[in-house]
Amino acid sequence: MNIIIIGCGKVGSKFAHALADDGHDVVVVSNDRNEFKALRHDFKGITVTGVPIDQDVLKQAGIENADAFAAVTPDDNVNIMACQVAKEIFKVPRVIARIYNPEREHVFHTFGLNTICPTNLTVDVLRSKILGESENTSHYAISGEAFTFKREPVKSEYNGKKLSAVKLKKDSYIFGVVHNGSFSFPNPVIRLNTGDSIIVAYLTR
Repeated sequence: MNIIIIGCGKVGSKFAHALADDGHDVVVVSNDRNEFKALRHDFKGITVTGVPIDQDVLKQAGIENADAFAAVTPDDNVNIMACQVAKEIFKVPRVIARIYNPEREHVFHTFGLNTICPTNLTVDVLRSKILGESENTSHYAISGEAFTFKREPVKSEYNGKKLSAVKLKKDSYIFGVVHNGSFSFPNPVIRLNTGDSIIVAYLTR
């Protein structure tokens, strides 16, 4: 897939590497070229410096041929505007935004945008850890569809195996991995251990 990522902080850079390492064509856009220092020297994708809501900058990044677009900057306003441009002007098939303020999530949904709010997810993971729960389930609405995010312990059969080996039910997706209390977005080459957990998103029909 041809994928454009807006923002190159900790999340953007890690997400870019995960996708590039999985064989996708990745372009990272940031208005601060210093952010690209977060990328490893062996990053296989392309970087573009410029305002991420500027159509000319997005064209330079290849948005006219993009299969997916993710906005993960620290600014919710930038994320929503960039996603709107990608969705409405360039008709990118898959558009998703990371938002920091859960109270503004309804704004994104009003525009029909897919969103992920790590604030809500982190609270659930911390709550689960504090209370000593073996698993945790949360519910979110994404562009009119209901998803259940469930934290599940890694089965012994997957101990030492890569994340890509995990088999899921239909309409379910791995959203992240929790290792030693730390959350990270999925990377197919991650080695799983018993004691780890995976966050699985189930589409609720």
